[in-house]
Amino acid sequence: MASFMRTVRNIRILLLLLPLLVLLSACGPTVGIFAGGTWQASGLQNQNIRTLAVDPNNLQNIYAGDAQNGVFVSINAGQNWVQKSTGLPLPTGIHALAFDNPGKKLYAATDGGLFVSTDGAQHWNNVGTAKTGLPTDSYTAIAFDLNTASIIYVGTAHHGVLKSVNSGVSWSAASAELPTGDTINNLIYDSDAHQLWAATDMGVYRSDNGGTSWQLLNSGIPAVDVINAVLPANVSGGTRGLIYAGTNHGFYVSRDAGEHWASSHDSLAGTSIHAILIDYQQATTVYVATDVGALRSSDSGQTWGGISSGIPRDQSVYALAQGASGYSQLYAASRGIYFYPGNSGAFSVGRIIPILVILLFFYLLFLMVSRGRRRSREMLKPERIVESPPEPLVPYKAEPEDTMQSKNGHLSTPKLEVGEENSEGKDSGGKDT
Repeated sequence: MASFMRTVRNIRILLLLLPLLVLLSACGPTVGIFAGGTWQASGLQNQNIRTLAVDPNNLQNIYAGDAQNGVFVSINAGQNWVQKSTGLPLPTGIHALAFDNPGKKLYAATDGGLFVSTDGAQHWNNVGTAKTGLPTDSYTAIAFDLNTASIIYVGTAHHGVLKSVNSGVSWSAASAELPTGDTINNLIYDSDAHQLWAATDMGVYRSDNGGTSWQLLNSGIPAVDVINAVLPANVSGGTRGLIYAGTNHGFYVSRDAGEHWASSHDSLAGTSIHAILIDYQQATTVYVATDVGALRSSDSGQTWGGISSGIPRDQSVYALAQGASGYSQLYAASRGIYFYPGNSGAFSVGRIIPILVILLFFYLLFLMVSRGRRRSREMLKPERIVESPPEPLVPYKAEPEDTMQSKNGHLSTPKLEVGEENSEGKDSGGKDT
C-alpha cells in the first residue's frame, strides 16, 4: 500500500511539472540550451523571391514579390502560399511591396509600373494612368510619411524620386540635385526626424525637406560602392542619428546622421548587402540579407554571425521581414521563402529534449533526497532503537569473620599463640630461619 501511494505521489509531481515543461519550451530564447529551431522552408522553392511585406493589421498575412511571377500571399504565417497577381502585367519583377500607414492599401513597385491593391492582393490596379503623371519606368522603392498618410514617395530606375501628396492621385518629381539617371535602390522616410533617405547606385542621399533638395552623404564610403539599402535606426526604436547602409562591398554605420561613415568591426567587405532589418523586439539587433545568406548582429551592426542552418549555402537572400504572432518569426526571401525558427508554435520538440533532461535530473535528485529522509525517519522510530539490557546486579553477601563466642557470651576473635605463629612461619617459609 505504501509503495502504491508513493507511485501516485510521483505521478502527481510529474503532472505538475508538465505545464512548466510546455511553458519553458515556448519561451524561445536565442542563446543557451533553450535556443531551438533552424531555418525551415516555407514554400515557393521554385520561385525567385525578391521582396516581402507583412500586413500590420494581421501579422499572419505575409506577401512575397517574385522576380517574374508577381505576388504570392500566405494568410497563415507562411504555411501555405497562393499566387495573387490579377491585374499585374506578368511576367514582371516585383522590387518592393509596402503597406500605407493605415495598412489598408498594399503598393507594389514593379518593372511594369506602380500598382496598388485595396483587397489584400486579390486585385491590382495600375497607379500610373495618364491622369496621375507617373512616367513609364521600372519602379524600385516605396516610402510613406507616417505623420501624413497621404504622402507617398517612390523610386525608379531612370526618373529618380517621385512624390504624391494626395494618396497617389497625382505625382510630381522630387529629384532636385539627384544625379540624372541615378537608380534608386531603396527609400526610407524617418517620420520623427522628417528626413527622406535614398540608397542609389551613386551613394547615400538625404533630403530634409520632402525631396525638394538632396545632399550627398558619402564620407567614408568608397565612391565605387553601390548603395543597396539605407536604414535609420530611429524608425524602429533605435538611437536617433544612427544610420545603417548596405553596399555591394559591405556594411557601414554612421553615428552622426550620415555625415561620416565607417565600416563595422566585421566589415563584411567581400559581401553584398541587399537589405537591412531592425528587430521589432530589440533595436540593437540588426539583420542583413546578403549573397551568403542572412546574418545577425546583436550590437548595432558591429559584429556579425550566422543565424542558423537551413538555407542552402549557394543561395542569396534578398529581403527579410518579421511576422506571425508577436513578430515571432523571421522570414527570408531567397529561392523560395524560409522562416526562423522552424517548427513554429508553443510546443517545440527540439526545445523540449534539453528541458526533459534537466527536469529528469531534478526529479531523480528529489527521489534521492526523499529516500534519504525516509531512511532517517525509519532509523529514528522507537521500535527500531535497540538498547543492550543492563547487566544484572550481583547481590552483596558479607562473608562472616572467623569468630568464636567467649564464655561470657561476647564474640571474640581468636588470637594466635606464639607457637602457632611460629608454626605458620615455618609453613610459609619452608623451614625455620
